Amino acid sequence: MNFILDGIMERKVEMNKELKKVLIVGIMTFTILLTACSKENNKLTVGIMTDLDSIPFVVAEQQGYFDENVNLEIYKSPVDRDSALYSGNLDGSISDALAACLAQEGDFPVYITSKTNGRYGIVAGTESGATTPKMLEGKEIGLSLNTIIEYVTDRMVLADGGDPALLIKTAVPKIPSRLELLQNNKIDSVTMPEPYVTAAGKEGETIISTSDELGINPGVMLFTEEATQEKSSEIKAFYEAYDKAVEYINTTDPAKFMPAVMEELGLPESAIDVVLPKYEKAILPEEKEVLNAMQWLLDKDMLKNKYTYEELVKEIK
Repeated sequence: MNFILDGIMERKVEMNKELKKVLIVGIMTFTILLTACSKENNKLTVGIMTDLDSIPFVVAEQQGYFDENVNLEIYKSPVDRDSALYSGNLDGSISDALAACLAQEGDFPVYITSKTNGRYGIVAGTESGATTPKMLEGKEIGLSLNTIIEYVTDRMVLADGGDPALLIKTAVPKIPSRLELLQNNKIDSVTMPEPYVTAAGKEGETIISTSDELGINPGVMLFTEEATQEKSSEIKAFYEAYDKAVEYINTTDPAKFMPAVMEELGLPESAIDVVLPKYEKAILPEEKEVLNAMQWLLDKDMLKNKYTYEELVKEIK
């Protein structure tokens, strides 16, 4: 009888050992999953474009200023970028004040968290005959509609005494496609961001106006409301890295970083001669810049509600 009891006790001990092993493995697996989920939740995914505004972000990535949780997604079309943002695949993106207004009205709250430094220009084809923005009246111009590109186009035409309503606006969402149409004389003119403007000028097309000449720049960085609430520390670290990149760019020969930047962004070789702006560390855009962009939307009946600067802009502290 004692022999039987001893056998039963030995089996209980062995079962307890196995149970402990199972529990330990289970706890370890659960901990790993929690860690993975935590890292995923802390990941900051940001959409950038193939333009001057995006260069500091690419430099921050290439110089190792961003931590491992920052993921940059590159877009050549603002439509694709906005689709990714609205579908929840991005926490934030390089964008413009117009997009922030339209998102708010569409019940997709986003906040402008800083301005960006870009440059935009109207470039006329070699066969268009246009040398000023007003001369584009009655001619076809390729751009992305309802974006910063159309906004600066209208502003440049108005500043030259022209009527934007007389332009034949054709939607060409992808920036490289605009350049290709222009170079093949398939369109009279296009509006593009730098460095595509410089690239076109190098190929013989005529740069007839730029946003710098008017002192306008409604380009911004924005994040979703959810990201500003749940990932504020990650966004703050993101901007600290951005500021380091700005300092690096402003004090370094572009020849040391531009080739790698151009390769990552897929920019044309002729863009290498672009004159970079004096990049600013992360600051909020001027109130008049944001409100002027909103008024343009209101005037075009693209916006029903009027928003205050405070409703559109949030400082990340």
